[in-house]
Amino acid sequence: MINTFNESKLHLKLKNLYALEYNGKTEVKLDDAPWIFDIITEDGNAIEIQTSNLSSLTEKCEYLLESGRKVRIVHTVFEEKVIETYEGNGNLLHRKKSPKKASLFDSLRGMTKLCHVLTNKNCTLEILYVRITEERRKTDGDVQSKNKSRRHLKDWISEGKRLEEILRKERFEKPQDYLSLLPDEIRGTEFRLCDLQREIKKARSARDTKWASLLIWILMKMNLLEVSRTQGRSRFFRIKG
Repeated sequence: MINTFNESKLHLKLKNLYALEYNGKTEVKLDDAPWIFDIITEDGNAIEIQTSNLSSLTEKCEYLLESGRKVRIVHTVFEEKVIETYEGNGNLLHRKKSPKKASLFDSLRGMTKLCHVLTNKNCTLEILYVRITEERRKTDGDVQSKNKSRRHLKDWISEGKRLEEILRKERFEKPQDYLSLLPDEIRGTEFRLCDLQREIKKARSARDTKWASLLIWILMKMNLLEVSRTQGRSRFFRIKG
């Protein structure tokens, strides 16, 4: 197999599901491209599965779009997660539901390098809200994670994530789809950052308000939002057009 040595269980499961649905081939090398592509469908278009940081797909997607192919980016949001912790011998120690619930707003940071890709008419972003099980293996002492990302060592290692259910899908294909991330109450009106934060808190959650300024930045980068006026230290924004 090509390019699958470090492939996660979740990525492999989704790749096989989409390859079956769209009658595509997996792990495809195209011409002189330096990448292996997740799925190339029978009509020559591409599907890329990304379960973590979206920005890592930037160059691959640019190449695909420049070659005249349509691109579907499939990205997971872990709306429900169960954690299973196992002993080193494989015995299950405990199983619990994680209190953390991710949202699409948690993925905004990964979109910053992809703005010009996502607004391409041949690019579709498909968000999968999923229920997963994360498998962890208990260790004898505190250890670093496999990707060396821990600030604080912990006494377990992640052994991967298992797809339990696709709860729903959300598709972004045109400008209006991205503008739908703005709460209804401020769409079509002038608004400030504080107004957006207030409406996000009401419509979504207080946790998502921290992403409000980044949402504005992304929509401006996509040329969908503009500064309408400045009053004192406040900037007012509105949808372009």
